[in-house]
Amino acid sequence: MIESAMSDQPSSERPIGVYLVTLYFVLAGFLESIQKYREWDAPISLNPLAEHSLWELSFHTLIYLALALLVWNFAALGRLGGLVYGYLTFGTYVVAASIYLLYEGDTPLTVTPLSVSIAIYHVTTLIPVLAYLQPKRQKELFRVSLIEMLLSSD
Repeated sequence: MIESAMSDQPSSERPIGVYLVTLYFVLAGFLESIQKYREWDAPISLNPLAEHSLWELSFHTLIYLALALLVWNFAALGRLGGLVYGYLTFGTYVVAASIYLLYEGDTPLTVTPLSVSIAIYHVTTLIPVLAYLQPKRQKELFRVSLIEMLLSSD
């Protein structure tokens, strides 16, 4: 009787893949904000409606952290968001690199060592992240809906 009640409780132990995917989104959020700040080359404004606003940097980081939290809590929306983000980002970097190499650097793309290193980070880490989040492998793991997360009493 006690064993059956304990088996109904979801395990708090997470697979290593969930840790790595969550770490990817946390790092990506901070790296994107750092890159955006370095590219601005202007003082940061506290005005939320200004062009180079601290709130804009915070908003980008919060989006990535929200995806990380959804993945961490095994939310199906987090897995879907991670897949959409991953495919869009991977495709963006592949297309940008193709255009840059095709036109031999005669493009309006700004290429700095920081942007190249962040692009390499995204491309090399998104391949295993996307492989991990595929629906065939993760049907049972990511089963919690966003509403269930918000209404849980834990």
